[in-house]
Amino acid sequence: MIRAFYLAKDAKAAEPLTDLARILAAFREKQGILWVDMEAPTPQEADLLASEFGFHPVAVQACREVTSQPLVHSFDGYLFMVIHAVSIQSRGDLVTTTEVDIFWGRSFVLMYHEVPVRSISDLLETCSKDCASLMSRGADFLMHALVDKIIDNFTPTLDRIEYLIEELEIQIFKQPSDALLHRLLDVKQTVSYLTRVASAQRDVVGRLVRGEFGPITKQAMAYWYDAYDHLVRMVQTTETHRDLLVTARDTYMSVVSNRTNAIMKLLTFIATIFMPLSFLAALYGMNFAFMPPKDEPWGFYICLGVMAMTAAGMLWFFRRRRWI
Repeated sequence: MIRAFYLAKDAKAAEPLTDLARILAAFREKQGILWVDMEAPTPQEADLLASEFGFHPVAVQACREVTSQPLVHSFDGYLFMVIHAVSIQSRGDLVTTTEVDIFWGRSFVLMYHEVPVRSISDLLETCSKDCASLMSRGADFLMHALVDKIIDNFTPTLDRIEYLIEELEIQIFKQPSDALLHRLLDVKQTVSYLTRVASAQRDVVGRLVRGEFGPITKQAMAYWYDAYDHLVRMVQTTETHRDLLVTARDTYMSVVSNRTNAIMKLLTFIATIFMPLSFLAALYGMNFAFMPPKDEPWGFYICLGVMAMTAAGMLWFFRRRRWI
């Protein structure tokens, strides 16, 4: 599906374009600002990137493949960027991201993504009502609005992960289990992935604000610096979450170890109490003829009394030493 908006030079309103020929004509004219969104394109629509738009085959091939890290490359007259947005779909507590490929020139912004992206859908809905204010300041401002919206949608995900970490920390002390440990490791894996993505996107935007590429005007640079600062804070947040998860994992191991030690202490205490009692029982279980007070009427009860006094004496000794 291809959606497009075109703001002609000196026009006060943007024109939604549905005809492919009109989109290509606006792209070749380079007189206004063209915004094209290719969502879940068909193979025929994907072929337009090289055949009609004339983009470099390397960039077109990158669109067809899944790129694990955000990046930016400069080609003749335009930039090619790969950024990642938080996916609208998630599996349990594991967050996935969606790759967004962007071709960005002075008079156009073309986005390519295989699945719907909430950030882009929100901007397209806004643009359908008032697109001129979004596009009138140029492609660099439009590009910033897209990137900044994608970055902003990371925040609810990070907040959700922070809340989940707090819940896991509470469960560690209440009911540690193997399932809880697996949950900790799954969240840690997710946070590590988000840290890699956020760090790479910070580096990409950092190259833009350092002036390595030309399309950004001085007026738009301040907005890009704000996006860069937001990414820096995002990376710091993900790194903090990762450190918290490492601490939570260590705490889990300590809690489990302490519980195991408490159980072993109790079992050792019980075994120690019964050790002399077992000795007495084994001693009087031997079949010798002369064993006092074997032949006494109260011999059995005397033996039980000795056992009880032995157990009570050991309990008194352990408590005096503050072992129990």
